[in-house]
Amino acid sequence: MNETTVSVETGVVVPAHAAPPFGLVDVALIGLMTVWGANFVVVKAAVAQFRPLAFTALRFAIAGVVLLVVLVLLRVSLRVSRADLGRLALLGLVGNILYQPLFVIGISHTTAGNSALILAAAPVLVALENHVLGQERLHGRAWTGVALSFFGLALVILGGPKEISLAPETMFGNLLTLGAVLCWATYTVMSRPLVTRLDPLVVTSVSLLIGAGALLVFAAPSFLAQDWSAINPGGWLGLLYSGLLAIGLGYVIWGKGVQRLGGARTSVYSNLNPIVAALTGMIFLGERITLLQVVGAACVFGGIVLARSRA
Repeated sequence: MNETTVSVETGVVVPAHAAPPFGLVDVALIGLMTVWGANFVVVKAAVAQFRPLAFTALRFAIAGVVLLVVLVLLRVSLRVSRADLGRLALLGLVGNILYQPLFVIGISHTTAGNSALILAAAPVLVALENHVLGQERLHGRAWTGVALSFFGLALVILGGPKEISLAPETMFGNLLTLGAVLCWATYTVMSRPLVTRLDPLVVTSVSLLIGAGALLVFAAPSFLAQDWSAINPGGWLGLLYSGLLAIGLGYVIWGKGVQRLGGARTSVYSNLNPIVAALTGMIFLGERITLLQVVGAACVFGGIVLARSRA
């Protein structure tokens, strides 16, 4: 018997593996990848003035509070069942409390190239988790798209200036980064049942607030040790950019993508991040784009088209 699902927007029963047509959600995800790609540069500059854990906790707190204000202004009810509140707390644990420290500490103990390559595995892990759980079945063309996108991203990274290293001193950071990717993949898979029943804005806001509360507690020593007078206006603007756009708006768009497209098809868009980062480096830092990166970018775009196909 073929698996079916009910479209949350139209109420029409469609095959579980079918992809909706390209639309505004896809455009929003492409825009989000531009924000996230530039966010690497913003965070790198801001963390030079902030302690990393203090910066992470503050940006999540800003995102959570602003989304809460938006919910109040839109008069969206935050009332959820006790069971869903527990699921949202678990989502906040995996997607914020565990993911963020693993990512920040991991990237500081390995090379940028290693981190980018490991993070590229996220769409594959999301697809595999969904497949094992029977939550989202992909057709052959979509699996080919996920694989082609990963291959293309590997070419983008290998063709760029970022160092790929298998040295023993990078293994600890590699493992932590892999743990972060597993957390993000699990967050994406876990959020699908919630965003099909609840407003993605509610799911994002509640899980962010729960995660931000815990991060603020963990970051207390960093707040005490932070030299607040050393932070210039650029540092504060970087914090606002990262908190409001990359986290606040970003998580809402991601949740809407998971609701509309499914976790695997949404995750494949994340492979645009290094391409945006490479273009940002070319425009603002004078870095050179290599032929291998151009070929890799073409493979990434081709993979996204295949993953989003409806056949």
